[in-house]
Amino acid sequence: MMDIPEISPPSKRSRAWVAEEFGAGASVVAAKRLTGGITSAMHLLTIVEANGQRHRAVLRRWMESEHTDGAQWVRQEAHILEQLAYTDVPSPRVFRIDPTGSSCGEAALLMSHLPGRMELNPSSPDLWLEQFAAMLVRIHNLDVRAPEAESWLNRESLLVPTWTRRPELWRDAIALMDEGPPRGEQTFIHHDYQHFNLLWQRGRISGVVDWVFGSTGSPSMDVGHCRLNLAVLYSPDHARRFLDLYERESGRTISPWWDTHQLLVYLPGWGEFLQVQAGHRKTVDFAGMHDRVEETLADALRRV
Repeated sequence: MMDIPEISPPSKRSRAWVAEEFGAGASVVAAKRLTGGITSAMHLLTIVEANGQRHRAVLRRWMESEHTDGAQWVRQEAHILEQLAYTDVPSPRVFRIDPTGSSCGEAALLMSHLPGRMELNPSSPDLWLEQFAAMLVRIHNLDVRAPEAESWLNRESLLVPTWTRRPELWRDAIALMDEGPPRGEQTFIHHDYQHFNLLWQRGRISGVVDWVFGSTGSPSMDVGHCRLNLAVLYSPDHARRFLDLYERESGRTISPWWDTHQLLVYLPGWGEFLQVQAGHRKTVDFAGMHDRVEETLADALRRV
């Protein structure tokens, strides 16, 4: 299995930049790498003020060697978070940003720490999914200005997978993409809404994180992306239940085209980074992953 990538802790320069936010004499006394992130370095920091008062904050760094567009991502996420501060969706608050890395050494965003942790083994899956869907409806009803959503589907990878026992299913799905996206409602979307980006506390969602891709697009994009993630890690039943709950709660009908589009992002296959995201909280069943996604794709195509 893939190991968690080696990422250095915040440098002395970064810590000094963080401490400045909390006044003269403040210092960063601890830094802990957060489980789950694979696109950037995420650390939970403990800061102590000169008077002894303690604070917790999260530092997100876009490493220069991996992301030359870190400045763009920092500004984009900060722009979304600043608007979310005026809503009832639990999200981090921006403390300060360093898009160019001129102060911190790397493109960085410092934000508040939210209580809770990932819940990947819910004791009541139905209640878990109900909250999952209800929170997404709240997000889609927000008035947040965001750039147009970009498709993550690599058209060059749209080939019938060699492992399938149902090639006609994939041919139908790929052919559907040639029709182009349908016109429909455009809302604010998270654009990476899934279990790894939700925090839970005492059986309730306590935070929604990772807003860097917040966009304006079809709400069906979020639902389809979440269904893919539920199928990959859990089951087609979870994915179907989520769709039903979202439609009932929102009064919207999810577009089968967008649903299929998001499921096709699975090609040519998701890698072992999923186990990195899950950490020790859940063991990923890679053996049955193809079948789970394929069954969910068949469900989407039945609705076309």
